[in-house]
Amino acid sequence: MKDEEEGAKMSDEIVLHVCHYKDGGLPVHPCKRAAHALDEAGVPYRMNVFDRNRPAGLFTKGKRPDLKALSGQEKLPVLELADGTTVNGSGAIIDWAKAQAAHS
Repeated sequence: MKDEEEGAKMSDEIVLHVCHYKDGGLPVHPCKRAAHALDEAGVPYRMNVFDRNRPAGLFTKGKRPDLKALSGQEKLPVLELADGTTVNGSGAIIDWAKAQAAHS
């Protein structure tokens, strides 16, 4: 389940924070790879476009204080789990999604 609208976070909700991903873009884009892995694993999540003004993630140091407060760093994608912990980066999100699929 994907929804790009922002709203109140539910306690059992998983949120994928991305830069500008929708359905287009290069297949190797980190945000697209993370979303695809979650979809393939059947993990329900809400997508939040975090920063439309910096789609390539360039020059983000000090520009994403909310993301840094959430995840400890300023790069996307970030997967926010229901317990408030985060999985940072597409590689880690892909690994997490595969582990979830294996447990299903």
